Amino acid sequence: SCSAAPPGGARGRGRGIARGSCGCSPTAARSTTEFHCHMSFLTILGTAAVVSAAIFMELIACLAFPVESGTEWLLLLLLVPLVLAAIPLLLLRACAGDSLFSDTPKGRHWAEFGFAFFATGIIGVPSLLLLRGLIRWEAFALALGGLALPAITAALSRVCQRADSDPFSYR
Repeated sequence: SCSAAPPGGARGRGRGIARGSCGCSPTAARSTTEFHCHMSFLTILGTAAVVSAAIFMELIACLAFPVESGTEWLLLLLLVPLVLAAIPLLLLRACAGDSLFSDTPKGRHWAEFGFAFFATGIIGVPSLLLLRGLIRWEAFALALGGLALPAITAALSRVCQRADSDPFSYR
């Protein structure tokens, strides 16, 4: 990324116009930094929107399709593994080293196992409730859609991230 300070020292010590660390002008450095700030804000906003939509879909699955036996509230149990599934991956991301020469994080396999464990619950609980006749198939579809939305978004994000890092990978 670009910064407005020159690589070798302070600004303007008789060396002419101060340049950014990538060699661009201070105005370009400022616009590059603003671009990165806007992109990180949009990333956070997009992530919040997807998570909110997934939770909203789970809540609508509980409330929109009532059952005679009154057991539609059981789908609220999905919120527990839905929230817990992200924790192992977030811990792995927070604790992993950013060094180019670092090995794979020691907790990677445990994080994958923890995520798979909770994801199985997210898929298995509505399936069992549907098979027992405790929820309707519409609620089942909406509950699994609440899982599919973040999963598809994460997969597309990963594909776009790889395409940005290697210009020849997907062309």
